[in-house]
Amino acid sequence: MQAAGTGPDRLRSEAVGLPQVLFQSITHMAPGAAIAFSIYLSIVYAGPVVPLSVLLALIGCMLVASSIGQLAKEMPSAGGLYSYVANSLGPQAGVFVGWCYLLFQPLVAPLLFLIFAWATRDVVAADHHGLHWHYSGQWWIWVVLSASIVFFLTYRDVRLSTQAGVILGIFEIVVFVALSAWMLLSNTGRLTLQTFNPTHAPGGTYSGVFKGMVFAVLAFIGFESSAPLGEEAKNPRWTVPRAVVLSAFLIGVFYLFCSYAWVIGTGFGDFTKVATSSANPWRDLGIIFWGGGWVLVFFAIINSALANSNAGATAASRVLYSLGRSGVLPRAFGKTHPVHKTPHVAIIFQTVLGLAVALLLGWKYSPLIAFSIIATAVTIVVIAVYIIVCLATVAYFGRRGDYNPWTHWVAPLLGAAVFIPPLYYQYFPLPAYPIRYADWVALGWVGAGVLLVAFAPRHILDNVDQLFEGETPVGIAGPDIPPPEPAPTPA
Repeated sequence: MQAAGTGPDRLRSEAVGLPQVLFQSITHMAPGAAIAFSIYLSIVYAGPVVPLSVLLALIGCMLVASSIGQLAKEMPSAGGLYSYVANSLGPQAGVFVGWCYLLFQPLVAPLLFLIFAWATRDVVAADHHGLHWHYSGQWWIWVVLSASIVFFLTYRDVRLSTQAGVILGIFEIVVFVALSAWMLLSNTGRLTLQTFNPTHAPGGTYSGVFKGMVFAVLAFIGFESSAPLGEEAKNPRWTVPRAVVLSAFLIGVFYLFCSYAWVIGTGFGDFTKVATSSANPWRDLGIIFWGGGWVLVFFAIINSALANSNAGATAASRVLYSLGRSGVLPRAFGKTHPVHKTPHVAIIFQTVLGLAVALLLGWKYSPLIAFSIIATAVTIVVIAVYIIVCLATVAYFGRRGDYNPWTHWVAPLLGAAVFIPPLYYQYFPLPAYPIRYADWVALGWVGAGVLLVAFAPRHILDNVDQLFEGETPVGIAGPDIPPPEPAPTPA
């Protein structure tokens, strides 16, 4: 058997370390764009208690991240969650999760192409602090530009795309933390814990909090995206689990800090009205508190969109590659570039798909509404996958005699339970059109996945085991071994 990374259709093994793998997850979460737009969608439902929705999402995602980390120690693979579930609950469940991935992972990039286009058009067309270019159709130019940049980064080399993720991710986090701290220090007299009191949500109940939690979960999507780098990471059994858990925790704290500062900086009493009256509220906050420094906020948002698109394309192409290699998708998806060692066929396919989705929905509605539709459908399917992964952790370690009841039973079951309320409130009651289309698309996709599993040919289900061939790089002696210290330089 060939070692990973040596055959003609193998990924480049031992290519990236913990910083690159960690920022694969962090940039996939798009901290800047998420706080500016994903959590922005939560305000309609949660109002000034949006930090509470974020806190609940943080708790749920940390529990899921813990479960993913435990499974990542056991089976590093380009299949990511698809592989974990297949090996824990059986090939049928693995194929179902792979099917879910085929909806939400390839849609991450077009989701952020639209955000890039919306934010850029908003600034370029602004009468104040803008370039005064009022061409209403310019959004498609920005969609194509962002897609071209992401294609170049992902096609050439995983080391290029992940290193770009580190640089871009640090920049956006620093800008938003600095502005949030500035807002808090400028409004110390407004500090209050009422932002965590659910009675202040529209309607005065937890219903609005849980509805807001749906879009807070959207902001977290991507913390698991370092898992598909299991065949390209150095010491993946050590690196990937830490990247998954650290990214969920660090960015969750970032969201909590920024969302709280957002409420305080805007004003608790008028927060919902003021925040939802702006197409780009964080740019407005940048103007109010930093004057000309708003440009940094703008660049942080579009940088975040590019970084997230890049991370999403990287993760999606690895899943498509893995499914092609196992025979679930055509075998062409399982090929890698002879020079760059990237899954070039999968990358080309998902780039074309992403452009088509972004351009068609943006043309039919508008970039922001198109973003909301895709985001809602994606979040519903992701929540279903997170619940399945938690159950997979219980099943996998339940078959072993050395399991930890808190880590392998209590945490996963609590993680699954936390996501039930937001899933329920997404359908009861249903949102208005056109967002309601997203609910039906998500439900239809999940239903189609159930039918696919029920009628899938046996040989496809049996080939799921191919995901584990050559997946463990040479030198991994155990499930949780830190990387070796570098050799000293000879005198």
